[in-house]
Amino acid sequence: MKVTLIEPKSPGKHVFSTVNMPRLGLLILGTLLQESGHQVRLIMGSSRDIHLSEIAGADLVCISTITSTAVEAYHLADIAREQGKTVIMGGAHVSFLPEEALNHCDYVCRGEADTTFMPLINCIERGEPPVNIPGISYRRGGRVIHNPACDRVDFKDVSVPDLSLLSGIKISTYPVMTSRGCPYDCTFCCVTKMFGRRYRYRETATLLEEIKQYRGKKVFFADDNFAADARRTKEFLREMIKLDIRPSWWCTQVRADAARDDELLQLMYDSNCRMVFVGMESVNPETLKGYNKKQDVDDIAYCVKRFHSFGIMVHGMFIFGADEDNLLTIDETVNFALRNNIDTVQFALLTPLPGTKTYREFESAGRLLTRDWSLYDGHHVVFQPGQMSPLELQEAAIRAFKKFYSFRNIFKNLFVSGLPSVAYRALGFWLVRSWERENSWFYSFLRDLSGRNKQTVPGVKLSKSIERFTLRRLRYLCSEKLMQIEVSLERGHYVINLKGLINDISLKETFKILSERIPRLYNYVTINIGEAYFSSEATIVAFVKKANELSGKARGIKIKIAPGNKNLLLVLQKYNMTVPRFGIVG
Repeated sequence: MKVTLIEPKSPGKHVFSTVNMPRLGLLILGTLLQESGHQVRLIMGSSRDIHLSEIAGADLVCISTITSTAVEAYHLADIAREQGKTVIMGGAHVSFLPEEALNHCDYVCRGEADTTFMPLINCIERGEPPVNIPGISYRRGGRVIHNPACDRVDFKDVSVPDLSLLSGIKISTYPVMTSRGCPYDCTFCCVTKMFGRRYRYRETATLLEEIKQYRGKKVFFADDNFAADARRTKEFLREMIKLDIRPSWWCTQVRADAARDDELLQLMYDSNCRMVFVGMESVNPETLKGYNKKQDVDDIAYCVKRFHSFGIMVHGMFIFGADEDNLLTIDETVNFALRNNIDTVQFALLTPLPGTKTYREFESAGRLLTRDWSLYDGHHVVFQPGQMSPLELQEAAIRAFKKFYSFRNIFKNLFVSGLPSVAYRALGFWLVRSWERENSWFYSFLRDLSGRNKQTVPGVKLSKSIERFTLRRLRYLCSEKLMQIEVSLERGHYVINLKGLINDISLKETFKILSERIPRLYNYVTINIGEAYFSSEATIVAFVKKANELSGKARGIKIKIAPGNKNLLLVLQKYNMTVPRFGIVG
């Protein structure tokens, strides 16, 4: 079969948006498909990066998603099914919410799919239901079926990813995973539910074979705790140095306690480790207990000092918003980070991701503010905090970012970690201010929360400026050519009915009005063209481009067409356009 694998991009700007690195799940599954003789196309990107032909020309479409990319993943799945394609979805988000995902796809691979994916592919080829395949969810006869969970994968048997699948994709950093699992079970983390609490390791010989292809490149060891077994980690690093197959630069995630092993730190530096990502989480001891972190503040300070002494930069990852936190906690955290010369920081907001203890508790207590999954990215407040308002938490987090990444602090670590630290802080200075400009609408959403029900989506009342052009008629040079616009607000969504002829003039005027009058990024919009008709195919192409542009000002756009009218999709395919950013409903 021809199989298209898609990994949607995370929305918005964040610390990792500047790194072009694929997640490993689809890369491993694509390797299995290729080894079995299937034709594989792997795409990293969102609708604006994917041509319809890459979906239309496939027999099967597979999409992997985390929570923050779920909205885009569902959109791509809907477009694929609209074209009659079978769609499989996998990844952490759909593993924990498979019934939600089945509204957009045909099958869900829950959990680790290394041993269940190919049996599912074989069933699809034979036209058989995956009755006996563990970890698969699907619909049959109007009923949702969840097969029993699959066993933990023997990580030693997992295929080495085939880099040829990345042809045409510009990669800045290559991911390598040496282990799965984590025994610590932090309340905000879904790793233990996804991969279990027992560490499983790959064979050193297999890892060395894989790392050969990354000699001279940048590598990220994607383990949740790269140094969980110090003996095994040292063995791998020694062999990497001995065989001279070191990356030019590598980084990884470790716990603070890794800094207590000087031999390990020396081997890390000698093998070209130049940065570590440390889950520090908080400088509030009560918050650390609440997170079940099993470390204290002294461990964090000692960790930074020791890594610096070996020439390794430290990226500190903190989480704001625990019930034990208040505004003073946030101020203390940024001061701690500056005082201890942490090179770069990530001040994430506590995010109740499906599959975590935090999600279960917040959901049962009615503390979730929205189910717009694209906001579950660690940078937007999506729950009701315990000791402050959502707006206070959001504003405090941005203040902390701006204080740490202030102009005066860009050069603060120059004589600690050198120019790389300065470069990263300069990038942080730009990222946080750019993010705030793009997300200024979210502050208004949080201010508006007090008078609205929870479990909602961003939306505002219909403004008078829009009411004034309801039923407005646009007359053109030819008096018989009329264009009519009707705008209404239905359950928080704008509904725009376009009636009559859409030609170049009316198209330009219509989208000019909509772009000016719809508040930026606030609303979900449906544009009904069921009673409109286009003057030419070129006008349809122009309409699609204008609708894509408008989607940058809305939380989501749907184009409603007359039932059975496939003209819009046919034109998109004919001109090999990218997947529209809007949804299409009949």
